[in-house]
Amino acid sequence: MLSRWPRAARRLGVGVVSAVVAAVVATGAASCTTSPSPTDGGGAGNAAVGVAAAQGGQPGGTLRVLVAGSIDTWDPQLMYVGPEAFFAQRTFARGLTAYGIGERQRDLQGDLATDTGRASTDSRSWTFTLREGVTWQDGSPITCEDVRHGVARTFDRATHVGGTNYATYLLDVPTQVTPEGLEKPVYAGPADTRHQPDFDRAVSCKGRTITFRLREPEPDFPHVVALPEFAPRKVTADEAGEKAGDASGDKPGHVVLSSGPYRLEKPWVVGTGGTFVRNEHWDPGTDPIRKAYPDRIEVTTGLGESAVIERLLNQQDDDAYAVSWVAASPTLRNQAGTDLQARLTFPHTGNVDYLALNMRSTVMSNPAVRQAFAMATNRATYVSASGGEGSGDPSWSILAPSIDPSSLEPPSGSSLTGDPEAARKVLTDAGVRLPVTVRVVHAKSALVDKAYAALAAGWERAGFDVQLTGVEPEKYYETIEDKTSVERYDVFRGVWTSDIPSPSGVLPALFDARINIDSSGPGQDVGYFADDSVAALIDKADATGDPSARMRVWKQVDEAIRAKGGYIALSATKALHLHGAGVRHYEDHAVGGIVDLATVAVR
Repeated sequence: MLSRWPRAARRLGVGVVSAVVAAVVATGAASCTTSPSPTDGGGAGNAAVGVAAAQGGQPGGTLRVLVAGSIDTWDPQLMYVGPEAFFAQRTFARGLTAYGIGERQRDLQGDLATDTGRASTDSRSWTFTLREGVTWQDGSPITCEDVRHGVARTFDRATHVGGTNYATYLLDVPTQVTPEGLEKPVYAGPADTRHQPDFDRAVSCKGRTITFRLREPEPDFPHVVALPEFAPRKVTADEAGEKAGDASGDKPGHVVLSSGPYRLEKPWVVGTGGTFVRNEHWDPGTDPIRKAYPDRIEVTTGLGESAVIERLLNQQDDDAYAVSWVAASPTLRNQAGTDLQARLTFPHTGNVDYLALNMRSTVMSNPAVRQAFAMATNRATYVSASGGEGSGDPSWSILAPSIDPSSLEPPSGSSLTGDPEAARKVLTDAGVRLPVTVRVVHAKSALVDKAYAALAAGWERAGFDVQLTGVEPEKYYETIEDKTSVERYDVFRGVWTSDIPSPSGVLPALFDARINIDSSGPGQDVGYFADDSVAALIDKADATGDPSARMRVWKQVDEAIRAKGGYIALSATKALHLHGAGVRHYEDHAVGGIVDLATVAVR
């Protein structure tokens, strides 16, 4: 189950930590705009005509995607959750399941599979049946063995150096302790013939049906197989990759064998990009999600973030037909001009920003101090000072796909601004001597430093003597996960995003001491939160099969952790996205967090 494996959810990369102020996990509402579109002379693709017309769009034309930096790989098994992975999943890398479009963005649907899977009574076995007629770009059928091969690749520790690793933790493959003292599966990937029977028992095929057998019950497994890690991979694709390598000659990670509506026209050029064109063997009748309106998608990489935004603002040449997942400055929302405003969207990010309180420090071991510190936290000032914008009083339970983050907008005068006076009274009523020295550590950056100074002002009005410590981003997690951090700090900044839209991908990984805390340190439970009643609730959630009932239990877990002072949520923030005036049917996906290539059009 996800709660037993600390790597089943993830935090934002430390490079991102220094540049953005993220939000508590929220599955953001889609933002939609429709702009007047200049005529694009691209021809219509036959495969998409019927589907596009049914949706009120026109197929054809060329969409441009502007990317800051480079794309490390197009290999589904090596891609972590993020913009590149979502791009791949909506264009060329289909999975067993996927998230819907339009009003069904938060709904998990069968993709290559006919449905979202069938569980055994104990949720330890999950079965999926492939649709008839699904093919690779060469016209050959996508088989159950292709899915098995994709999953098997994630067990090869020599090559699987990126991406998620749910399969190695969840599948019922025997394990052994490595020389480094880590428990790992005995199976080591497709070349491991010795332990192949162990993998075969965990992942088996019968015709078009694939069955996964898990170590423990996992009711959220259909969400897990929506990750790129579980995408099918044809053996010949690996052979072609090894032979061709990248255009840079470095590695085969950019060789694409498409299972979706687009294929790579020519070899990908690292640092420059490439063009995706229609996959002639994609059948829209087998794909309930992707509308594939554009004939071509030209991806330009190697750009700077400011250059991307500047190009989208100026719309020179063909940039009127461009999109990007680079976040623009929120100040653009205040600029005059309806033309610009029509090209802006402001979705929730789905990221995490929170404070973890050190339950073992002398100061924070006092429940009254934890309560007062939370009461004095001014989330509104924090978001404003950091240059971002957010909404609501977020909690981890809003990861439920059925919950609309717009419902989190707080009433006027809510506690988002903090209440230092009430917090001071809590301290004095508890007999706590003022001022209370509290040591707060965070990753350094100009904006984050400013935001924490703003927070400190509110805490000090409540009676705290705040000592702020900024750590270089590349050293931050190494610092707070060191076992000596328990003695040096009272409050830690945490930044996190979930791989799947469920609290099961967050709460256990951050607050279940059983999978985190040992003699080497706190793991990801940096505040040393440990509570038997919460652990029991986590186990209850894991054992609850009905999705609605399970979400109610996760909400209880979340509320219990907050009530005990395990964490303080800071904000459910948003990101500002800008697109060209020639882009139609623009939607930021509620789960993907960026433009949905499944529905966007240029005609």
